[in-house]
Amino acid sequence: MNALADWKTFPRDPGVYLMHDARGKVLYVGKAKDLRARLYNYTQPGGDGRPQIPLLLRRVVSVRCIVTSTEKEALLLENTLIKQHRPPFNVELRDDKEYLLLRIDPTESYPRFELVRKVSKGDAVYFGPFSSAHGIRETLRTIHRVFPLCSCSRKKFGSRKRPCLNYQMGRCLGGCAGMVSRDEYMPVVENAIRFMRGEYKELLKSWKAQMAVLAGEMRFEEAAAVRDRIDLITHTMVRQRVVRTVPGDVDALGWHRDGDEVTAAILHIRDGRLTDAHSIHFDSAVDDAESLSSFLPMHYSEDSFLPGELLLPMPIQGIEALESVLSDRAGHAVSVRVPMKGERVRLIELATRNAAEAHRMRKEKAASYERISTKISEMCGLARPPIRIEGFDISNISGTEAVGSMVTFVEGKAVKKFYRRFTIRGIEGQNDFAMMEQVVRRRFGHGEDFGGLPDLLLIDG
Repeated sequence: MNALADWKTFPRDPGVYLMHDARGKVLYVGKAKDLRARLYNYTQPGGDGRPQIPLLLRRVVSVRCIVTSTEKEALLLENTLIKQHRPPFNVELRDDKEYLLLRIDPTESYPRFELVRKVSKGDAVYFGPFSSAHGIRETLRTIHRVFPLCSCSRKKFGSRKRPCLNYQMGRCLGGCAGMVSRDEYMPVVENAIRFMRGEYKELLKSWKAQMAVLAGEMRFEEAAAVRDRIDLITHTMVRQRVVRTVPGDVDALGWHRDGDEVTAAILHIRDGRLTDAHSIHFDSAVDDAESLSSFLPMHYSEDSFLPGELLLPMPIQGIEALESVLSDRAGHAVSVRVPMKGERVRLIELATRNAAEAHRMRKEKAASYERISTKISEMCGLARPPIRIEGFDISNISGTEAVGSMVTFVEGKAVKKFYRRFTIRGIEGQNDFAMMEQVVRRRFGHGEDFGGLPDLLLIDG
């Protein structure tokens, strides 16, 4: 408490405070509208009722304040300092990641859908985010079956002279090879965007009218193609989950705590439709409102897709500052609210159930791996269950084109950033033993950081 004994000397301005231990390590970063009032609160018995505060204060030997002009600036600075120092008493996102978005830019000569992970400035239209790569690629396949848009990569699009195979199959209009004018191509783009926005009724109406005209002119093959397109869209509508009374782009956040473990689940509602959901797990010893307040600016970073409305399960301090920060990042107004009734409350309840279910499944998977790893340790005579496992294999064609591969699993999960492929050097013929020896020696003799040593090494051969 000595570090806070001179609380009267702290400024009355908005800003950020950093609590340090005896070695100068940052233990906690907090923000406040009034720094003196916030730090004074720590000195009062029961002033801050969070159970971890006594433990924190016993380790604090100094407090440093950084004054800002506004509460919004304090929020931004707090986020930056947490990322920089990774204080043990702050929220630490464990498995946060960037999710896939579907992007199309109507200002291009021949716009086409592409998968991206970041939102860029400009006139492009984005759909998502999507947590399932398989799901969004399946959506993309459906789009190309219905709307014959270009699907070539940028490199191929710029250099292609002849139409691609998709053109021969009737799934591309051939814009890359100049087989269609932009004026003919753009209506297809506009219909594809309407499809992604869920504006099915007008599409179906126009297609049914087109089918009737084609049939009346006895162009039955073309009419059948339009009929198949209508059937595919109708099937997609049946599978689509709908939220009837919440228009626009909305994210609804659910919250589940188990001790210091927190799971947040986010439902993505796009143009009134529930399109996807994903969960984030992290550790947080601070209370829920403060954890949520720190989590939001970290999750919705500068490169994230931001909806027009963000629904929270509980009130937090500084909602106005958060709205301002997120609106600046999004380039449009972002409303942050805690709903009290109606469909939005039901969305929060659904998101909360998703969070609880994601937490349960994660705990069950962890327990399942503990059982498996214990069995592995018994089979292999290990002193303790393995946390990190590495596997090696050799592939060659009758002794030529030899390559070694390494895969890494930590706590039962594939860690692909530590996967490696080794080109075999200086070994003639099909000598798998020598090849494997070379690969293993290169792995353990290499100066590269592989994230630690394995508890168990598996070698095929």
